[in-house]
Amino acid sequence: MPPSHFSNTSDRDCLRYWDLADSLKIGDVVALWCGAEPSVLRELDFSTTCMDAKRAAIEDALNAGRLEYIDEGVPFDHGKIWKGADVSELIEKNRLRIRKVSLRRWFEDMAIDDRPGFLFEDERSRKELPDGSDIMDMNSNRAIAIMAELLAESAGKYKHGKRPNAAGIGEAIRERAAEHFGEESHGLKAFDKKITKALEILKEGKRKL
Repeated sequence: MPPSHFSNTSDRDCLRYWDLADSLKIGDVVALWCGAEPSVLRELDFSTTCMDAKRAAIEDALNAGRLEYIDEGVPFDHGKIWKGADVSELIEKNRLRIRKVSLRRWFEDMAIDDRPGFLFEDERSRKELPDGSDIMDMNSNRAIAIMAELLAESAGKYKHGKRPNAAGIGEAIRERAAEHFGEESHGLKAFDKKITKALEILKEGKRKL
């Protein structure tokens, strides 16, 4: 794999524009996951073992229904769009876009600890987005931490020493989610990590007061 193409400030700033996209093509996901600018990678027209493995994992997840996607369709008859092809055909003909929300959940459920910077803000250093999304994310984490503290105060089993038991709360959430949604509980398998992160953010905020 050649050196990352986010080597200068302008390239790194481009990440914030990828943040604005709600869906991504498979090739774009593979490139960004490898830390490369998709347009540059397309011009170079090459592939590595790592890139091939990541593409295979994405395609398997799509075929298994673990990733949500948008069918781009085929134009016909004066501007009409036909949709409904099998996912394998959409992959083969590069006619789908993966929903980024679904992609985040997929990474959160992974057994390996791989959180690509283009999807997770805490994995990279960048300027705040002008739409205020950083502030919204921070406040969401604070809300999760406060709920964890309230739960720990009301039930001892959700408390570990003087702190909320993130693992216990996460397990309880997964069990309750399974009752309501069955196997459709993407993003909850690693919720204890979210709680731990949220508590750290809340603690850091208290130190600054």
